[in-house]
Amino acid sequence: MKNNKHGGSHAAQPKRRGRKALLIFCVVVALVAAAAAIYSIWERPPEPAGPGKQPAVTPPAESLQPGDNPDDPTQTAPPEEDYTNALVTDRAPGTYTFLLVGRDHASNSTDTIIVGRMDTKAHTIDFVSIPRDTLINITWANTPKKINAVYPGFINSGKSGIEGLKTHVKNLLGFDVDCYAVVSIKAVEQAVDAIGGVWFDVPTDMHYWDPNQDLTIDIDKGYQLLDGEDAVKVCRFRDTYAGGDIERIGVQQEFLKALASQILTLGNIPNLPNLISILMENLDTDLTGANIAWFARQFLACGMDGISFQTMPWSTGCNINGVSFVSVDLDNWLTLVNERLNPYVEPVTTANVNILTSDYSGSSMSATTGAIAGGPDSFYCMSCTVANGGKAVHHYPGACPTG
Repeated sequence: MKNNKHGGSHAAQPKRRGRKALLIFCVVVALVAAAAAIYSIWERPPEPAGPGKQPAVTPPAESLQPGDNPDDPTQTAPPEEDYTNALVTDRAPGTYTFLLVGRDHASNSTDTIIVGRMDTKAHTIDFVSIPRDTLINITWANTPKKINAVYPGFINSGKSGIEGLKTHVKNLLGFDVDCYAVVSIKAVEQAVDAIGGVWFDVPTDMHYWDPNQDLTIDIDKGYQLLDGEDAVKVCRFRDTYAGGDIERIGVQQEFLKALASQILTLGNIPNLPNLISILMENLDTDLTGANIAWFARQFLACGMDGISFQTMPWSTGCNINGVSFVSVDLDNWLTLVNERLNPYVEPVTTANVNILTSDYSGSSMSATTGAIAGGPDSFYCMSCTVANGGKAVHHYPGACPTG
């Protein structure tokens, strides 16, 4: 074989290049393996709520102490203390529960409330939406007894909005959630933009203007690529829905399915570190970055077939003293909780929850604890409050003197 001018053979160079390429490949594989190992060491699941942890439940009226009255100017939110029996049992292995809250910055109301359970053994995630107008058995009555009034009510009392909301979600579930995240509009906008937008079939023309919220929605019906700002507007819109908030929940769930599907595509997996960074900067949460990374990896293992969305079963839309409520369908709700949300071995029963249900007029009510918190005369009245110059007035359902 003829040597080149440097004394080496022509065949030697490709062989050396091949060995060099193989070496580089091995180094890359080693680095990826090391990064994966470091990542797996760093990421952490959240600390689950311990077995037998008592759910904090609003006490019935007869157990209130001086200073607990909602008319007392020193206190507008109730003391949060254990009252009903809680689940005292072992956790189902590999299950984690969470509370996701979408907060309206203008009013502090929590118009989006979702409870979820992740099963890392079955690789499933269940999301259940709780309607914003859900009737709850709450003591204070300066605002209506509905779930989306809890967060601002506690904030206005100088207390923790999320801890108050967690307590009353716990009343509905019969157990405490493991972790929570309050999601800001900014987080949703940036997350959607980070994955290049979301393709979504907008179900109806959405044209709405509210100068008080500085909100303009101008989105046509049809399949289209939504950027972050328009995605948030689609999820907030409910102006022309015959079904009101319940119909909006359906649209939100369809959007979340589209968002999940597009995050799960191979093209968006590289964006996960950026998404985690966005969430950490814009969430009020008890999760760490390592917890969120762990949830992200578990989420990727599920696939769309393992992700489901449900809405809390409700029996009737109530109108009590001029305020609209949604009353829980107790039996079907407990069935859904046990099938989709309960992380414990034992089932949730009526003994574990503090739920108030009502007929349309509020003339027939029932509480699982046996007492209406605050008393049956503690229901906020819209027309009387307006007539009273905005100072809250509450009385028995249907007892409005101005109506």
